[in-house]
Amino acid sequence: MKKALLLLLTGGLLSAQTSDLLSYNWYMTKMVTNSGQTTNAPAKDGPIPASTFVANGGTSFTFSSNYVNTSTLGFNTMSGSTYITKSSGGCTSTVYNGTNATAVIDYDQKNCNLYNDGTNGAFYHYEIQTNGNTKTLIMTAPLGDKFYYDGVAIGVLGTSETASKNKTFSAYPNPVKEELTIDNVSKNLSIKIYDFSGKLVQEGKTTDGKTKINTNDLPKGQYILSVENHKGQTFIKN
Repeated sequence: MKKALLLLLTGGLLSAQTSDLLSYNWYMTKMVTNSGQTTNAPAKDGPIPASTFVANGGTSFTFSSNYVNTSTLGFNTMSGSTYITKSSGGCTSTVYNGTNATAVIDYDQKNCNLYNDGTNGAFYHYEIQTNGNTKTLIMTAPLGDKFYYDGVAIGVLGTSETASKNKTFSAYPNPVKEELTIDNVSKNLSIKIYDFSGKLVQEGKTTDGKTKINTNDLPKGQYILSVENHKGQTFIKN
């Protein structure tokens, strides 16, 4: 009876983790090598895009790990386990010539390598850690290198396919130390800033011309900037 209950609880936890893979946007934060060396995602021009999972049917999934380039991992889940088997891999080849280029290119290459060094059939591992409202995804490659991602529930950034949600705006500087400027938006639109747990930490309204946001009260880290009727984006507070 106890064994059956344990199997039921374990199966429920694994099912919940698989559901979380699909229900969250994942934002890369750091890499930890198998020797324990940690490298935080370097600041680059523009926000770090979301990394996402797609269900292909049955046990087949695809993970797109996004930084500058997109590194893809096709995989199959294993019943009752958080180990997965690689079925395909690939990486785009965008050239980056922006700010902090040396560090960004090196980190971006590691992102490509992590999901493409292993042969098809190689075992990867995923784990989702929950700390209060915050979820962290850890993807581990066959040789033990790990990438960490902070999760944001899909819907916080807005997933509507309407034309209004496809509008974009400019937010700079990114990373920001004190004052964030929002440009290319009209007046009296709602502005909301969320942390990566999905908690609303600041809000306001757009003004004529450029809107200035004081970020001095925000701790260092990554945030989500949402402007009414526009596609959301992330920024980094230094």
